[in-house]
Amino acid sequence: IMITGDHKTTAAAIAKDIGIMKDGDKALTGKELDDLSELELDKELEHISVYARVSPENKIRIVKAWQKKGCITAMTGDGVNDAPALKQANIGIGMGSGTDVAKDASAMILTDDNFATIVAAIEVGRTVYSNIKKSITYLFAGNLGAIIAIIFAVFVNWPNPFTALQLLFINLINDSLPAIALGLEMAEPHIMKEKPRDVNEGILAGGTWQAVLVRGIIIGVVVISSQYIGDLISPELGTSMAFSTVTLARIFQTLPARSDYIPILKLGLFKNKYVIGAIGICLLLYCVVLIPGVRGIFAIPNTFGLLQFGICLGLALLSALIMDLIKFIIKNRN
Repeated sequence: IMITGDHKTTAAAIAKDIGIMKDGDKALTGKELDDLSELELDKELEHISVYARVSPENKIRIVKAWQKKGCITAMTGDGVNDAPALKQANIGIGMGSGTDVAKDASAMILTDDNFATIVAAIEVGRTVYSNIKKSITYLFAGNLGAIIAIIFAVFVNWPNPFTALQLLFINLINDSLPAIALGLEMAEPHIMKEKPRDVNEGILAGGTWQAVLVRGIIIGVVVISSQYIGDLISPELGTSMAFSTVTLARIFQTLPARSDYIPILKLGLFKNKYVIGAIGICLLLYCVVLIPGVRGIFAIPNTFGLLQFGICLGLALLSALIMDLIKFIIKNRN
């Protein structure tokens, strides 16, 4: 919405030219705004896109009218007369070249005076928030998968799928570098097309807890399957296969965790070099566990060979593929 001290006709012409004023929209002067009752303003508010020759009181009234409708308002300004409205708005944005009064009343200052920077800042903010949710989803889903495998083993009277040292290793490897790498993901193509989220929305809202549940169950199932295959030979082999599968599944889960909507191939497999680096380092550290002399510390028997490793790797890759396939199905359905 344009609020200006210019003439009404000039303001309307500029607003139409830059896309603020659309067909059916109105332009009002401060005097015309004063003549409107609160009920009339509430009714016409969404169709008024230009206000010209307004007073400081008019600006506060406009901001309050939008807030009354439950909207989050951002107000830009540079003068002393903008200060009250900047203070009233949910987000007051002072111009870098503006008065000290306007800057002091603002929540943030636009140092380059370029409105396009506001859009860029919103994109950065949305990306940061989205990446935090991706990291949380990754961590919760991986830990849920391990918990499901442990609970299942207790119910069916199987040996514990992980030793204490194995769990420490899983947490050290899987809960560090991949989660950090997801926090460095670039903005997704649709990030600025999403509707603003509710300020009272929880971190697990917006499909996050569903993603945690689905991915956790998938990881849990492949770990249980792996332990079952190993238990056919020995309980020690079952434990080592469960440990290997959950470690590898959580490592490869990093790829589908890069987006809740876009399949990994469309997103670009190697676009986030930090994710690729994290996966590489984690795989290398896992391979260290299999070295003779070290594997005994992690209770991995000599019967764990290439065949068992191939089964664990295949199940882990399958889990990541299923996660990505679910995203593809949901995307096409939507």
